[in-house]
Amino acid sequence: MKKLKFNSTLNHKQSDYKTREIIVEKVITLYGKSFSELKDHPLRDDPYIAENRDLMYIDSNDVAHCLLMVDYDSGDGILVESEGMSYARKSQFIPNVRALVENNELTASERKLHNSLKKMVDHIAELAHCGENSFVFEELLEKSDLDLKSLLRDSVTAMLQEREDIQIAESHSIDVDFQPDITVEAKPTQELTLYCPLHIVREYDESEYEFDEEVLDEPEVIPSRYAIDCAKEINDFIQDYSEPGEEHRGLMVYFDRNPAVSEKVFSAIPSVKEINGELMGVFECQITEELTDNELRDLREYLSGQASDGWGESVEQRPIKTADYGEIYVSFWNDGSDWSLQTAEEMGFEQTEDLSEEPEINMTM
Repeated sequence: MKKLKFNSTLNHKQSDYKTREIIVEKVITLYGKSFSELKDHPLRDDPYIAENRDLMYIDSNDVAHCLLMVDYDSGDGILVESEGMSYARKSQFIPNVRALVENNELTASERKLHNSLKKMVDHIAELAHCGENSFVFEELLEKSDLDLKSLLRDSVTAMLQEREDIQIAESHSIDVDFQPDITVEAKPTQELTLYCPLHIVREYDESEYEFDEEVLDEPEVIPSRYAIDCAKEINDFIQDYSEPGEEHRGLMVYFDRNPAVSEKVFSAIPSVKEINGELMGVFECQITEELTDNELRDLREYLSGQASDGWGESVEQRPIKTADYGEIYVSFWNDGSDWSLQTAEEMGFEQTEDLSEEPEINMTM
């Protein structure tokens, strides 16, 4: 048997272990240093605990309703019941809790599939001890009672039913021609837009300016108010630059952090738009329901990273041909103190009566 390794605590001369029933109201995955900070300083205020403190309590049957904080990297977890506070008043470190969570998320069909495969493994091992050493998997399936198609269909349906963005998912067991195996209806989406300033430059044209060589080595900055007429050319470039896999979800196709955010935010499509006489970068997101403060923070951090180091870094290194300025370079990010990625509410929308018009924004960056 392979040796088991995990992180845990050891109490000195523990007299007994009194347990109580626990109901986990919400599982929150933490990234980067967030988990280690909670583990090392559980009595400090934590934004995730503060946001979800109404979910934590001990009911009349002495059942503890808790949060489970899971470290993305290690899979370890901390169980928290804050007693209405913003820090972990009651907590317990649980090693490798991700395995417990994943096992709990298994559907009945998945468990049945696992048990059937275990029986098949036992059968193969038995035959191997009797001298057989070659097996055809199709023949093993035919001899077993495993209805692989039905189990996989029901498992996929059950997993769809658990998703935040799916309204209805039904499995159909009637094997009739032209009858779908699964019918699904997604939740309707609403738009959430995030805005950021653009940094637009081009190489100096020596024929137009009489500068010294040192100046000509620096790119010419084009103020965003002068680049409004380039919007279509920039957006056409962004569209042509996008990968085939980004067709429906845009940059969200690469999101691999908070599962709740991944399911609530269907897409994040980058483009540029004129806002109050300025050309701005926008990320138009389609969401199935309102994001919590922490979920919005996770989305904002992800898109900020895409603007600075991922998608945006690749875009800014490629020239965009324009009629007015020749080849320009567009960055959705800069390292200045005035850069931010804000919602319409944070920027101060002024609602317009004509919904076909662009809403006016009071710039507060």
